Amino acid sequence: MPKSMTGYGISEFSIGEDRFSLELKSVNHRFIDINIKVPDRFFLLENKIRDAVKRSCARGCFYISITSAGETAGTVKANIPLARHYLGALQELKTSLGLKQEIDIALLLKFKDIFSSVETEHDFERDWEELRTGLEIAINSLIKMRAEEGAALAKDIVSRLDCMEDIASNMEVRAPVVAETYKEKLKQRMANVLGNASVDETRLLTEVAIFAERSNITEELVRLESHLMQLKDMLLNDEPVGRKMDFLCQEVLREINTIGSKANDFELANFVVSAKAELEKIREQVQNVE
Repeated sequence: MPKSMTGYGISEFSIGEDRFSLELKSVNHRFIDINIKVPDRFFLLENKIRDAVKRSCARGCFYISITSAGETAGTVKANIPLARHYLGALQELKTSLGLKQEIDIALLLKFKDIFSSVETEHDFERDWEELRTGLEIAINSLIKMRAEEGAALAKDIVSRLDCMEDIASNMEVRAPVVAETYKEKLKQRMANVLGNASVDETRLLTEVAIFAERSNITEELVRLESHLMQLKDMLLNDEPVGRKMDFLCQEVLREINTIGSKANDFELANFVVSAKAELEKIREQVQNVE
């Protein structure tokens, strides 16, 4: 059963005392495109995240976001020698200008470079092990949703393929009648023109034979029915078939257009319009099949 390309998954994971939330969603895409937005801590793990998604999904545009739900802050360190330097400069300035204002810690805090943050060193292998666990939970949730929607898509596509097969059967029944109808109409027109003169049956049969050959749609109907059967077979496959189905839909449209161009018949023309309407709905659904 094919999968949809639309899905969503979410999970939470912890690394020590740090907690994170991971969100994964996917939408339609011709190939596979993975967009990642993570804290700097996981920057070096982005390729591992991409590889994990590619192993599980073949097509779609993926958006992966990791946000902190409670991360331990880094250490803040004071630069004491620099602070002493600023304090000495301020005392010299106070004495030189005869200022009475006291020099306190609030004044020193205005010099931001006195303090620097010391980032906590991370074990990337440990980070990946915990992140991977959360990523697998989100991927499994997304795949489940894609499978459920894929089943719904397949059910709808099969019903429309059944409808198209009925239309093709009606075309097959109607096709032989077209030449006979043309023969009767042509015979009537010739009789109206000739009046009491007899109609040349040989000439009439020749014209009808030419028309029948030009409007014959047997080959197109055979290919059309074959394509419809192939589409149904693809829906039973667990492998990604979206691109193959999209290509085959184009071939179905080609056969329908050829039938439309050959069919000099009102009923066949109506069948062609109905078939195109169903095919358009199928193609819309196929665009979301992985």
